[in-house]
Amino acid sequence: MNRTPLLIIAVVATLVAGIFPPGLLLCQSDSSKEPDAKNVYRVGPDITPPRIIYSPDPTYDEASRKAKVSGIVVLAIVVNSEGNAEDVKVTKSLSHSLDQRAIDAVAQWRFTPAMKDGKPVAVRTYVRVKYSLY
Repeated sequence: MNRTPLLIIAVVATLVAGIFPPGLLLCQSDSSKEPDAKNVYRVGPDITPPRIIYSPDPTYDEASRKAKVSGIVVLAIVVNSEGNAEDVKVTKSLSHSLDQRAIDAVAQWRFTPAMKDGKPVAVRTYVRVKYSLY
């Protein structure tokens, strides 16, 4: 089995984890100078990424806690020019109930908006929501 892809993913995840605060914000590397049909950009060399400034943690539901479910839900989101999350979609599921709780939590998160030419713009990005029992 070729382990190179796993190593690359681990290195990239480590690098990204060192850049972004808890509630890890993952920005797509595919840059686009032009917005899509909804005027949503992708982070790239000429667009600074949004930063999380308020991120309340999601809660566990009782069934998931009793089952000791832990892991990460990955959500694709649009951070609008006001710094709010929109168009939230699950790209990596953990369980239906925890996915929904992650969506509800991220809907409350606030960001500094992405910037292009000194102006706030909407961008597509990903966030990871970690569920861990101590």
